Amino acid sequence: MKHDFSRIEEAIGATAQGQVLIVVDSEDREDEGDFFIAADLVTPEAIHFMISEGRGQLCMPVMPDVATRLLLKSMVDIKECGEQPRFAIPLDHRSCRSGISPAERAFTIRAMVDPSSRANDFVRPGHIFPLVAEPAGVLSRTGHTEAAVDLSRYAGLTPAGVLCEICSQDGQQMAKRAELHRLADRFGLHMVAIDDLIAFRKRVSNGNNGNGTYDSITSPQKFHSIGTSP
Repeated sequence: MKHDFSRIEEAIGATAQGQVLIVVDSEDREDEGDFFIAADLVTPEAIHFMISEGRGQLCMPVMPDVATRLLLKSMVDIKECGEQPRFAIPLDHRSCRSGISPAERAFTIRAMVDPSSRANDFVRPGHIFPLVAEPAGVLSRTGHTEAAVDLSRYAGLTPAGVLCEICSQDGQQMAKRAELHRLADRFGLHMVAIDDLIAFRKRVSNGNNGNGTYDSITSPQKFHSIGTSP
């Protein structure tokens, strides 16, 4: 891949195929990259890859309706969050042993997006850190949390994702764009800019962010991989 960003349509197609992507926010914001995969299509292999190569916090963006269904309680008063991510108390599925293995984390994530699951199916505290997204997505808040739910929804999937922040290999800071591009090239990953996703959403929704309306532009596939062929 060239050292530029993938088109949003390509990123949505990759999301529908269960691929891991790198999502980058604005240089004027955090200027950081996160690994991302749609929650519906997460696998133990994807979790292992993300935590091994990203080395950051694994978390799960969800919409407010999931937070309501699972009685997710905010870590702090929502009024104190401001523009910070809205973390909820972490949880594990009740059937897990330790809850920390990639297999058990993937199982918990899939259970959380199952509409039949309820709050008492999970124990707290656990190892999956929910992030409650703004309903209107990146048109309301320009964070990785909202990008994850937007990409998943446009891919025809549950608007929920899995993120892992990408730390630099030297262990001193977060990976910057040059390192993120090398990482994307190494594993054949699509790399997408949140600024481009914002522009895409404004274009396809005529800038309507009141209702957070979406139209799926692709259908999820039964194909899973970490990335494309380099």
